Amino acid sequence: MKRVDYITTAIVYPNNRIHIGWAWECAGADWLVRGLKAMGRDVFFATGMDEHAIKVQHAAEAQGLTPKVFCDRMAADIEPVLKQLGINYDRFIRTSDPDHEWVVTQLVKKAYDQGDIYQAKYEGHYCEGCEAYYTEKDLVNGLCREHNKPTQWISEENYFFKLSKYQDKLLQLFKDKPDFLQPEYRRAEVLNFIQQGLRDFSISRSTFTWGVSLPWDPKHIVYVWFDALINYLTAAGLEFKLKDPDSPEAKLFDARWPASVHIIGKDISRFHCVYWPAMLMALGLPVPDRVFAHGYISIKGARMSKSSGNMVTPDEVMAVTGPDPLRYYLLAENQFSQDGNFAWEAMIHKANADLANDWGNLVNRTISMTRKYFPDEALKAPAHPTHSVEIRANFEKLPAELEAALSKIDSTAFITACTSRSRLLNLYIDRTKPWALAKAGTPESQAELREVLYTLLEGIRWIATALLPVLPFGMPEVFRQLGLAEPKLQGAFKTLSWGTGAHQPGEPKPIYPRIEMPELHKDESGAGKL
Repeated sequence: MKRVDYITTAIVYPNNRIHIGWAWECAGADWLVRGLKAMGRDVFFATGMDEHAIKVQHAAEAQGLTPKVFCDRMAADIEPVLKQLGINYDRFIRTSDPDHEWVVTQLVKKAYDQGDIYQAKYEGHYCEGCEAYYTEKDLVNGLCREHNKPTQWISEENYFFKLSKYQDKLLQLFKDKPDFLQPEYRRAEVLNFIQQGLRDFSISRSTFTWGVSLPWDPKHIVYVWFDALINYLTAAGLEFKLKDPDSPEAKLFDARWPASVHIIGKDISRFHCVYWPAMLMALGLPVPDRVFAHGYISIKGARMSKSSGNMVTPDEVMAVTGPDPLRYYLLAENQFSQDGNFAWEAMIHKANADLANDWGNLVNRTISMTRKYFPDEALKAPAHPTHSVEIRANFEKLPAELEAALSKIDSTAFITACTSRSRLLNLYIDRTKPWALAKAGTPESQAELREVLYTLLEGIRWIATALLPVLPFGMPEVFRQLGLAEPKLQGAFKTLSWGTGAHQPGEPKPIYPRIEMPELHKDESGAGKL
């Protein structure tokens, strides 16, 4: 079966509503998925919820609910917000899904039966926010470095996974696959962690009951990371592979696994690049092709997080902007490999400057001039172009630039490739002055005017096609106004060819009206609430 690009986000804790930080991760993954599809690739995309965590149980108890009922309610809140943002996933996995709990049970038993899991007493620092154990040297002034909060001292009998057994294999993995963790500069952090000597990690807890029971010791619940990371296998269809290796569904799993890229936040790089590949090695499964660790989204210089209460939710932003401007700001303004920022003023300025003014005005005035000067004519590509050769040559470089940006998971470079063409066309209008050509009224000026307007319309078609992965809600309207059918996303970039059709646009209207700054009530974080 043909190889499928399998893209995942980290699954989110449903202990609170989702914030802009995870929306950025999901938007980045969705842009990558749509872009790969536009290149003609087959893609499978999974995201979801990490439910079996003590902080989720505590959130449920605070509302007087069972964890399952609480998570059902959170799923009913989270999925519509993702859909509103245009996150077009193939599987929304929940770790309470029956197929996932079954897969976890099979894999943890396999690891135990082959001697990779053993029982021992654990004493140490535990951060509930991270769902992780830390040594004294991991802490900063006694606090978790990620959440700046005190840890809990835990002493209990747990089951441990023999991570130390796989230290040499992990070092060899990074040697054999230097691009396993991207961006490249994050490799040093993880390699240093491995080289300092790996300690076996706990894979069970016996102090709470929300989760998957160990099949050989039901008093213990599978600890969140051994449970959570396996979601990637479940979503890909491992259940079918384990039950019937020759079934069509098992062949789908083989086509999807190993994952092409896990897109995660940088704070969980250790779990995805040390714990996870070691688990897969123990289970005899291939490791993912890549892990891409993006930065944090901050507000006023402080990391956005649910545990600190410093957060803005995507639906409250979309209530003001709509989905495309939020997607655009997250993907264009914030370098995906670096830390990002959210500010209402910056987002609205970016949307107005790029979408309403530069791109929106280009579309509107091009269509308006075409309808004014040639109301009953479908403009065709000139047989012997004289004033648009350089424009065409520039645009024909666009698909390669888009593909390069996708391969690097660089959404800002991808969008820059599009916006630079939009600005090029605006400058082309200023240079050729279509209104002056129309006023001149000579056969030569009319021929030039047709060429100029056709070039503008064709360029807009190319840009709108390129922006489909970024702006999935507005670009269909651009094609409608151009009088063209929206291209199918699958293989859309491969069909780009200059001068293949005629243009007779319809009635123009603003695609992205200017956004007014909302009235905000500042909270202590400075984020602002509607």
